[in-house]
Amino acid sequence: MKKQLFYVALGALALSACTSEEIVDISEQSNAIGFENAVMKQSRADAQKGDLTVDNLDKFLVYGFYTKENQIANPIQVFGGDAVTKQGSGWTYNGTRFWVPEATYSFFAYSCADVALDNKYGTVGLELNTTGADRQLHISNYRCDASHNHDLIYAQAKEIKSKPITADNATPNPNVSFTFEHVLTKIDAMFTSDFSADYDVVIKDVKIINFRNVGSFTKTSGWSNVIRQESNTVMQMIFPTEDAIGVANQAQTQAQKPKTDYYYVIPYTYEFSDVQLTFTIELYKGSDHTKDNLILSRNMEGHWSPNWQQGYYYTYNITLTGSVTNLQPIVFEVAKDMNGWGTGTSTATDITFSAN
Repeated sequence: MKKQLFYVALGALALSACTSEEIVDISEQSNAIGFENAVMKQSRADAQKGDLTVDNLDKFLVYGFYTKENQIANPIQVFGGDAVTKQGSGWTYNGTRFWVPEATYSFFAYSCADVALDNKYGTVGLELNTTGADRQLHISNYRCDASHNHDLIYAQAKEIKSKPITADNATPNPNVSFTFEHVLTKIDAMFTSDFSADYDVVIKDVKIINFRNVGSFTKTSGWSNVIRQESNTVMQMIFPTEDAIGVANQAQTQAQKPKTDYYYVIPYTYEFSDVQLTFTIELYKGSDHTKDNLILSRNMEGHWSPNWQQGYYYTYNITLTGSVTNLQPIVFEVAKDMNGWGTGTSTATDITFSAN
């Protein structure tokens, strides 16, 4: 009989975005183009695998162009993947660019583990051979799997009109403000034991298999052309322990349940249940995980059709039970129904009395 192996315990962790109040000039010249940023704020900078946050972002890559009035068909690119790096409480880049008066600018930025993408893991380019909203940053053939697993954040600031030149420059152009967002999906797996507290379940070799690992992204279209580049895509999901195993028992609180590291995947809605989550479990009598106490070892496999949405975090809670592992439980029953007490026949003459 086919059994449901796991269910989504945490549907989504919403990511909030707020604008930084800190304004920092990177040049003494008021007409220089400067940057500031705000990444979705979280309660802490999660260093487990590398979530990029407002606290730990050190560098992002910028693309940008402008058009002059009556010259909309002739965009001029001024940034082409230039690195903007944190310096103290501000941001700086090489080769200062200056605002062209009364021009309309659009800027785009991304960061992927603070490094530029190359042709191995994806290509990035600014599309200018078009018009209007279609002039945007394209991230093409982005690879997200065991070979390249990083947070990817994106921001844009469009249709910024630069100020005219005045005699005193009393109203300088403000810094370009970016508010970044996560554009991948984040997943992990947590294990709950339904065996009695006398048993430990050891979980090993957790893998997600057959997911789509290559896709392209733009802000207006989201993710597209999401494919499997290999026929059998496999990503190992390890536990944050030295021996990379998890141990589940019924006495654990929610915070104590073994949970894998988190991993990034490309957002995609799967039509068929062809994505797999596999792992090995070993059931032990007690906490001494020796061969003498080993009751069983099983390779488990579950299939499902994920609906991974951009910017969401999913925890898959896998409940381990005897029925899932094909164990036959010890069951007791009463062989004959008890319909009540039978009526006995007895009289006082059955008892012998004597007097002292």
